[in-house]
Amino acid sequence: MAQAMDILLILAVMIAISGYLVWTILNIRQRRLKFAADGGDQYKGEAKEPEALMKPDEEALEQMGELLEQAGLSLPEEG
Repeated sequence: MAQAMDILLILAVMIAISGYLVWTILNIRQRRLKFAADGGDQYKGEAKEPEALMKPDEEALEQMGELLEQAGLSLPEEG
């Protein structure tokens, strides 16, 4: 009998925790939807300094070459 009561208690605690988690997730979702509806979600996807991306430095080019090699691609050597 005591074992059944323990199981019921554990079950009740797990249901309460699950309910709280669902409630928390729904509240977060509601806040995000309200934030987006109020115009807070104005992501444009533009670089802050696009000019800096036009001329990559040597280190960036070397890293890109290494990544391409890891992916199985190779560029012809300049010579």
